[in-house]
Amino acid sequence: MRYASVWARLGAALLDGVIVVLFWIPAFVAIVAGPTEIKPCSVDDEGNVTIGEQINAFCEVPTAGTWVMFAGLALAALVGTVLYHTLLVGRSGQTVGKKALGVRVVDAGNGTVIGTGRALGRYLFAAFISGNICGLGYLWAIWDGRKQTWHDKVVSSVVVEA
Repeated sequence: MRYASVWARLGAALLDGVIVVLFWIPAFVAIVAGPTEIKPCSVDDEGNVTIGEQINAFCEVPTAGTWVMFAGLALAALVGTVLYHTLLVGRSGQTVGKKALGVRVVDAGNGTVIGTGRALGRYLFAAFISGNICGLGYLWAIWDGRKQTWHDKVVSSVVVEA
């Protein structure tokens, strides 16, 4: 197996990031362009707004329905993001970004796809651990002999040239 370069992995992650951002656009459009209402509020000398304190202004804020729409669309985007990474990597080893950059996630021992359960574990570990300790979990691939990140090590996967 020829391990994928860190640069190919980074390029794939950036492309997948662009794709995943598309899932979130409806939620942000809903909160920005959805119905609003005027509420009494407080604005201090620096422009900070507070609702419910000493009233000295009126502010335009999203309605409760707008917040509910935003929350529903954001939840759908979150589920879509997890499914995108889990199902594609679990079934074929490749997201759209990985396919475009010619890399694939496979089992470190036998080179087969890792399945959706391990793909979910890999994604969740990457989302919550690998990037949250100064990015060390991702940077690990730079000096690791098999170019594994922490989330690869946890599920015994490697990223190879497709």
